[in-house]
Amino acid sequence: MKTLPLLAISLFLMGCIGERSDLELFVTTTKAQHVAHIPPLKEPPKFEHFAYQAELMRSPFVPPSRELTEEVVDTSKNCLQPDLKRRKGRLETYALDNLKMRGTLSEANLTWALIETNDGSVYRMGVGEYLGLFNGRIAKVAPQNVEVVELIPDGSGCWSERTNNIELSGK
Repeated sequence: MKTLPLLAISLFLMGCIGERSDLELFVTTTKAQHVAHIPPLKEPPKFEHFAYQAELMRSPFVPPSRELTEEVVDTSKNCLQPDLKRRKGRLETYALDNLKMRGTLSEANLTWALIETNDGSVYRMGVGEYLGLFNGRIAKVAPQNVEVVELIPDGSGCWSERTNNIELSGK
């Protein structure tokens, strides 16, 4: 009884062995008719050596000097200039276009503006605090807007004042 399944499997497998000449003929004719054409590779570009002259350029491994990263003010001139020694405020990394007024808070005779940044954070800012990229100082907080006085460089070492408003925004 146990040999019957083994005998059936062996007969089934013997039936799979047969004439394959037609299959071999098809494979050889297909290979002969369809020859793949592979174009030759292009010549790689000629390498040109670059001599790095460290004494002529700033090294990429050394931090830039203070003069390149900070604003340089000519203090010899007697004109309007920002105080670069003061610590930058938390909203002085945002352009005024990226700030929105969302409302006001009042207590006794003090009024603060609620300023929202483009990343969704809301800050309470009062008169005298700084915001914006151009040393902007809040001059006045009203229920509908915030008046900001910015210092704009004139190119000759002096600075001029420019007044901007941040309007109350409902959106």
